[in-house]
Amino acid sequence: MSVADKDRFSRPELLARITEVWADVLSLDRIEPDQDFFELGGHSLGAMRAASRLGDELGCDLSLRVIFEHRTITALAAAITNDGVPK
Repeated sequence: MSVADKDRFSRPELLARITEVWADVLSLDRIEPDQDFFELGGHSLGAMRAASRLGDELGCDLSLRVIFEHRTITALAAAITNDGVPK
């Protein structure tokens, strides 16, 4: 992810976008930022869909591994904003 892409979204906006994608993928109305994707019913196919959609929306390349290693919205947002997203 380039610096320009990383700075395109404020942290609240990034959290909101991740929440929206996860809620859609998991078919849930509400998700708290510290809830675990997989404990909410997520699986590898859902994680692939979430990584793909977030990558498209955020303009970065999110791998499936990123979702597995950053299983909450808060952790994933931190990884993205700290540029700790492995390609």
